[in-house]
Amino acid sequence: MTSSVKDERLQIRVNPDEKRLLERAADASHLSVSAFVVAAAAERAESVLADRQVVSLSPTAAAAFSVALSQPGQVNARLAAALGRRRGFRFVD
Repeated sequence: MTSSVKDERLQIRVNPDEKRLLERAADASHLSVSAFVVAAAAERAESVLADRQVVSLSPTAAAAFSVALSQPGQVNARLAAALGRRRGFRFVD
């Protein structure tokens, strides 16, 4: 988390058992419930996103991937047609 200014709001609803669980865990961590929930959610979000940045391949698949990367690309008729169409999205940096 890069910003220390907290001006965004997140509201959630939980059942009474979940709330008591979060309160106990926050207390055990010496944090407010809000700080505990934000820290836990941010940690889980980072984990989920990290899983999407790593691709694990078997040795056979890795070898096939390496071979495919080493060969020059070929543009077939379908790809040429797709490249010629106006794209329906835009890149956001």
